[in-house]
Amino acid sequence: MKNYLPDLTWQEVDELRKKTNKVLIPIGSLEQHGPHLPLSTDTMIAFEVAKRVAKRLKNIALAPPITIGFSIEHMDFPGTLSLEPTTLMAFLRDLCSSLARHGFKKIFIINSHGGNKATIESAIQSIKNELDISLYSFTLLDIVQKAFGKVRESPRGEIGHADEVETSLMLTIHSEKVRKDKFIDESPKLKPHLTFEGSDKEVSFAWKTKEISKSGVIGKPSKASLEKGRLLLNYLTDRVTEIIRNL
Repeated sequence: MKNYLPDLTWQEVDELRKKTNKVLIPIGSLEQHGPHLPLSTDTMIAFEVAKRVAKRLKNIALAPPITIGFSIEHMDFPGTLSLEPTTLMAFLRDLCSSLARHGFKKIFIINSHGGNKATIESAIQSIKNELDISLYSFTLLDIVQKAFGKVRESPRGEIGHADEVETSLMLTIHSEKVRKDKFIDESPKLKPHLTFEGSDKEVSFAWKTKEISKSGVIGKPSKASLEKGRLLLNYLTDRVTEIIRNL
């Protein structure tokens, strides 16, 4: 890709910034995703969507993905790495400051980990107050719900983590990394009014994954399919591209 910053020379970046002031920053996590998905699932999803959007838009820079986020709820599972919110906010501030210095003053953060959402939103408010730049954040699992509602097989309230959505996306993006013989459906029994699905949320609550799921799965990965993944990935690409074009 001619707009992926790590692959460019400084002279090529100099030419790119003459054409655009826009840049995409994918962010995911390094955290457990049950026995069937790799730790880097969120990062791979965010990066794939960002690459597809960058290809569609052409005149936009693509920064390397941020691979570790705020994943403290999964720390009981080996391999999970987590940053404190203040650390992640400081990192985002320094990254955006560097990009702005080089002329990329319209920044779009593509986030694929729900645990990062609050920190990113706080960060961009703080950065905006300090730097003369425009910042926007997209949380992919929020955006995808409209399309997913048309194909979902999981009952309401049984979408949460390493579930039908994420597994379908991974079957499309990196099928070879999905352990298809290790699907486990696990749906925690939550008290009334508590749910992991954003559209149904009436109250937020603190939780540790290990307390509600032995496998780390929250949902039904057995309902995932390549066809659903393609539909969801295309929808995410279309929707994010459309929004950025209008901003």
